[in-house]
Amino acid sequence: MRYLVTGAAGFIGSNLAARLAASGHEVVGIDSFNTYYSPELKLLRKKNLLDPYGMKVHEFDLCDLNQTSQVVQELKPDSIFHLAAQPGVRIPLGSSNLYVQNNLVAHANILQTAVECGVPNFLYASSSSVYGNSTADTFSEDDNSIQPISIYGATKLANEILTPAFVKRSNTRARGLRFFTVYGPWGRPDMAYFRLIESAINGTNFTKFGGGEVKRDFTYIDDITSMIESLDKQLSETPTGHSDVVNIGGGKPYSLNDLIEIISAKSDSQLNMKVEESNPNDTRYTSADVEKLITLVGEKPEVDLDSGVSRTFVWASQTDVKQHLLKWIKSTI
Repeated sequence: MRYLVTGAAGFIGSNLAARLAASGHEVVGIDSFNTYYSPELKLLRKKNLLDPYGMKVHEFDLCDLNQTSQVVQELKPDSIFHLAAQPGVRIPLGSSNLYVQNNLVAHANILQTAVECGVPNFLYASSSSVYGNSTADTFSEDDNSIQPISIYGATKLANEILTPAFVKRSNTRARGLRFFTVYGPWGRPDMAYFRLIESAINGTNFTKFGGGEVKRDFTYIDDITSMIESLDKQLSETPTGHSDVVNIGGGKPYSLNDLIEIISAKSDSQLNMKVEESNPNDTRYTSADVEKLITLVGEKPEVDLDSGVSRTFVWASQTDVKQHLLKWIKSTI
């Protein structure tokens, strides 16, 4: 099989591309290596996860429709995994054009190209952020009353609305993947677990926003890539023109204070923390309803938070990694 992965030097993209290549598939990547966080980290992901397979990664911005179309036409992939995006909810309002360009324009370009070239499967990254501050115990894909509270979440929901209109009556199937707080080795340095582990290893200060009661449905990276691969196979069994969205989470939320306790237990020293006001763009709670995921692929993420954090701690403690952790965190916008 031939696959195209956008955001191939990103956290999820690099891990997925490596997984597919390890299974013997032909995988080509696209990444702009932008500066939202350290390009050095992205280059190291490429070196450690992709280069061992001799993977080609095209470096350009998906907002360039001509280049996007050229790569798709040349590769003729069986599936496109569109994981490139502007992540995070805390970018200042004055820089919100990054969400528009990287989440809306880029998505429309790669989706248009997929449909024009008759790519059978198009799977794309959505987010639990589309649910906003839902008051439901678990967040279901069938809930039509959801309302994002961040620009990031709004652009992801916009992609979910846009996609069915593109693929209807086409030879392409589409599936939005609503990821729930993905974590693990080679992760994003703007996320709390990454900053906490760095603080535990290097003794630096960790800034806790609010009282730590916010809860997240943490999902380990290997579970994410496994579910994506399974959902791609299942999507191939649906009629062309089909479009849907699927939650990928474990359905077991933990609070920030729980995360702090787990990471503290793995550290030889006490965490140094300072507390600031919570960010209004941060949702209070996320928990995935995984009934649809189980129905489609017969399984759900199973790596528990303690085990996943342990694996991440081992990675971060490596000499050639830990010396860069703080620099990577400081590189985030």
